[in-house]
Amino acid sequence: MPEILQTLKSKQKAEEENRIFLASLQGVDLRDDKKEKEGPSFDDVRRRALGINASADDVVSLQGSFANEAGFGIGMGLGYSKE
Repeated sequence: MPEILQTLKSKQKAEEENRIFLASLQGVDLRDDKKEKEGPSFDDVRRRALGINASADDVVSLQGSFANEAGFGIGMGLGYSKE
């Protein structure tokens, strides 16, 4: 049964690519609808609301509730100061 489902999915994908190709020959871009625009994550919005102007991969972003969630806090070993 899984082989049949995979075969059907492959056939549908091939037909879809064929339709996209034929549409592009006529000047219509069907792939534009498939591109999802990703906005900021919930943590990014929350970080900005708290006034933290650092990305999630920066140690400066570990402040307040973010530090508590990561296991850092006052006297818990972060030892970084912003100059």
